[in-house]
Amino acid sequence: MWQVIGHDRAVRLLQNSIETGRVSHAYLLSGPRHIGKSTLAKEFARALNCLEADAPCGRCLSCRKIEKGVHPDVQIIELEEGSKNISIDAVRGLQGAVALKPAEGRWKVYILQEAERLSEAAANSLLKTLEEPPASVIMVLTTTDANGLLPTLVSRCQQIELRPVPSATIEQTVRPKLADQPEQAKLVAALARGRVGWALGAAASPAALSKRAELLERLAGLPSASRVTRLSYAAELATLYGRDPEGARGTLESWQSWWRDLLLSRLGMEDLMVNVDLKERIRSHSRNYTVETLGRMVIAIQETISLLAQNVNARLAMEVLMLSTPRGIRQVA
Repeated sequence: MWQVIGHDRAVRLLQNSIETGRVSHAYLLSGPRHIGKSTLAKEFARALNCLEADAPCGRCLSCRKIEKGVHPDVQIIELEEGSKNISIDAVRGLQGAVALKPAEGRWKVYILQEAERLSEAAANSLLKTLEEPPASVIMVLTTTDANGLLPTLVSRCQQIELRPVPSATIEQTVRPKLADQPEQAKLVAALARGRVGWALGAAASPAALSKRAELLERLAGLPSASRVTRLSYAAELATLYGRDPEGARGTLESWQSWWRDLLLSRLGMEDLMVNVDLKERIRSHSRNYTVETLGRMVIAIQETISLLAQNVNARLAMEVLMLSTPRGIRQVA
């Protein structure tokens, strides 16, 4: 049984490809961070190499090895700590391995995470492998942004987009972990924005929600902060990005959720808000801005996130964003 939550359509597609013998040589799984791309890729690898009829059974030696990350025919290629790109050396190492026959399983499966992080040389090198793939090799690429990949690379993969999982499904999933905190389960489901992985992590770490509350408290005060304070915070975020890119992106995404909720409140669409525990405060803040101002800020944060993914100067990107933050003064009646 596939251990995947909320992506039934993608599971059916992959399961059908195995049952009909029409497995593609390359797949591209796209979707937001923590939505379940890596989990789906590993489950696909288990289903391909499972030794039982009810694949993936989760019980056989092959399934258990893949789960533990020790199966010789299933490898994960990811960004090395401290690196901004997946190097050509990593791809060349993969090319040498794909030429060999499977050691134990029916298929050799290579899961390349954050494919948008491939350097130009690495992407072109990988393209050669996808053009002439060995018969027993399957490549699974994951990405948050397919537009960040070479079009020729994308065209050689079967694309599967993972969509946000319904909040009700996520709440049901995390409820056992928060059995004595039903309201917390609802909050986690709302904050997850369809990302099962994020929800499971937050449910297992109460400190994550406390940190998020502190973060939003600080961000809410930036509109009324001085230019010096804003630039100081920009420098702090840039330093964080250099040390922990995912943490910095998470900060920006939290900030984006705050401004998006202000916009939704201003539009009278509070049922779509993410930060449901801060509804009254968001309602009060939203009255200080026009719809146009709020919309521009949401877009500005998204553009900053996209620029950082393209390895622009983090300090400059953060400074531009901080200085473009609208002042917290009443603009409408």
